[in-house]
Amino acid sequence: MKHILALLACAASMPALADAEPRNNMPPLLQKSVKGGGITAARFDAGVLRAQLNKPEVTELMYGTFIFHNICAQQWYEPAQFAAVGLTRVELFNAEGTQGFAFDARGDTCAEMGRLGKNFRSFIAQYTVACTAGSCPPQR
Repeated sequence: MKHILALLACAASMPALADAEPRNNMPPLLQKSVKGGGITAARFDAGVLRAQLNKPEVTELMYGTFIFHNICAQQWYEPAQFAAVGLTRVELFNAEGTQGFAFDARGDTCAEMGRLGKNFRSFIAQYTVACTAGSCPPQR
């Protein structure tokens, strides 16, 4: 019985730890996108979502998976709410904030990717720029 109570106490405290992570100015729809998955911090400002991953390097595969499953999937499942957020760019950085990628989320980019027959990795690459030294090139 003591073991069960200890397990319940631990389980109850886990959501509190997850919610303690910094999520500045995050609309509820994007909070779903950045919850878990190794995201340690995220900020939403003027249409730009800037997230930091707890990894020493952000690979193209990690980045593409994040865009596909955490960002564009939100647009596919909740298009009206996604449009209301006004997301224009997603920047995903490594733990030090020095390396990463930025995705141009303007317009119907995610909706276009969701059409059948699209290779999501090559499609995402068309709308991606590499980020170095803690900053990303401006959007075209």
